[in-house]
Amino acid sequence: MPTERGESRVAVVTGASRALGREIARALVAKEFRVATCSTGPAGPGVGESLHVAVDVRDPESVGRFAEALGSHFGRVDAVVNNAGFASPVAPLGSATVEEIRRTFETNALGPIFVARALLPRLTAAPGGGVVVNIASRAAITPVPGLAAYSASKAALVAFTLDLAKETPSDRLFAVAVCPGGIDTEMRARLYGADDARRQLPVGDVARVVAEIVSDRTVAGRGFASGSAVLVTREQGAAVVEWPADARGFSSLEWRGPAKG
Repeated sequence: MPTERGESRVAVVTGASRALGREIARALVAKEFRVATCSTGPAGPGVGESLHVAVDVRDPESVGRFAEALGSHFGRVDAVVNNAGFASPVAPLGSATVEEIRRTFETNALGPIFVARALLPRLTAAPGGGVVVNIASRAAITPVPGLAAYSASKAALVAFTLDLAKETPSDRLFAVAVCPGGIDTEMRARLYGADDARRQLPVGDVARVVAEIVSDRTVAGRGFASGSAVLVTREQGAAVVEWPADARGFSSLEWRGPAKG
């Protein structure tokens, strides 16, 4: 067993108390990462994590205290999986409350920005560079009626991922947006019902894709560019979308279809 300041890599998973976050943490523990988890509650996922802290990712001060705890406990951070998310009930935009819209954007877009910002110095200092995986959604690319704020917040997360990749050399930071289709989670069951949820992707399928990206920077053994999106669907499996360059040579969020991973 490595010491707390040993050489094994450290991965952080937000929103890890249940469903996809818990399975991502489990998959990373299986890959011999020391895993730090956080959620709004005090209980960790119980999958062999080395540290759990109650954190509200919407609060920069709470995120800052978490970053300090990680530094004290591990002395390094090699990867972050921004998984914490929120979706209000499916309804036309006019039926959504301001509080629901605000919470959606604060959790799904601002939270990952606050976490990445707080941990960026340690990530870029990691041996071989750090990894940031932002859990977005297929709804970021194909918006879902009745989930306007959710779709928009996840689209913002995809754009943030690409910008983070542009701002940071790829040998210092590898940033990826993972965009799953429907997943068999409590959130999906709450939105569409338990029968619908059971027809969706198993959480373990998505967790394995995320763990491979964090560990090896590949999908199905294939490397790809920092800033890419990875679609994960029941029909097609995992497929990488590498954004084309515009006339200025900058990567642009222009759809040209995925390459099967």
